Amino acid sequence: MVSLPHRMRKLQTRLLAIRLGSGAYILPKDINRIHMRFAPRIEGGHMGPRKFWHHELVRLKYHNPAISMTTDRTARAEDPAVLSVHFTSPTPTQSPDETTSGPAFADSTPAAAQPTERVSTIDMKHRTNAEILDELVRMTKAQAVEATEAEREELRSLEEQRVKGAKDSAKSLEVRARVAREKQLLEQARGELAADAV
Repeated sequence: MVSLPHRMRKLQTRLLAIRLGSGAYILPKDINRIHMRFAPRIEGGHMGPRKFWHHELVRLKYHNPAISMTTDRTARAEDPAVLSVHFTSPTPTQSPDETTSGPAFADSTPAAAQPTERVSTIDMKHRTNAEILDELVRMTKAQAVEATEAEREELRSLEEQRVKGAKDSAKSLEVRARVAREKQLLEQARGELAADAV
């Protein structure tokens, strides 16, 4: 049975890994959506996208909750694995210096008020999850999340506890093995004494 402190340390380690692991990036505000399409199995070069989905996309979503991140795992193994990044940008008729106040916004047509969308894609097939992340960071100019001093201290503390727990576990195993061996020797000696008495 696993002790409660051990389970708590494991949970704290996993939470820190989500906050600080690979994929912990803040994406720019002009990103509207990220969509991944890859095969459900790893054959045909779809292992990197699958690992990216399991590890890095979780951290990206944690740090960017307002950005929609969707996956489509219905592609066949021979189909391309694609990551699409949807950017929003102002319409060409509206200059970036224009501000939309109440009356001006009410007079404008809905088409002029809607932003246009630009889509950039990354071919993920036969690429590792690290290569996919590097390409995404380069394309979006995302900012890495730096660990705070408190988080670094928590990481050090958890690592010390893990090392101490491993030593204690090894020592406990040795003691249990010695006790079991002594018990076996005692039972063997009692069996020999009983046989001699008869």
